[in-house]
Amino acid sequence: MLTIRNFIVFSIVHSVLFTGLMLCAFVLGKPQPATFLFGFTHGVLYMVMTAACLVAARLRIVSVTTALVVVIVGLFGPYFGAFEFVREERRRQAGEPVTDGA
Repeated sequence: MLTIRNFIVFSIVHSVLFTGLMLCAFVLGKPQPATFLFGFTHGVLYMVMTAACLVAARLRIVSVTTALVVVIVGLFGPYFGAFEFVREERRRQAGEPVTDGA
């Protein structure tokens, strides 16, 4: 369950939902219940992604840097987390070692 590929998929889904929230909230005039559903889903996914990233960092599945990007910046824009997961996957495919911030 805790693989880079799964994190990429969930992070992209989270980004799409966050984009829906921003569109509903700022462009479409806050239609209900769409704004509530997008906001609630974003909040729940943020908490799940945060917990999963912290566990994955502890198990060395993802780097501490990636986990920190998701935890700190992910609340305001999950796009950075998606980018960081893709970047980490590419680094691993290139054979670069996973850094843990040390």
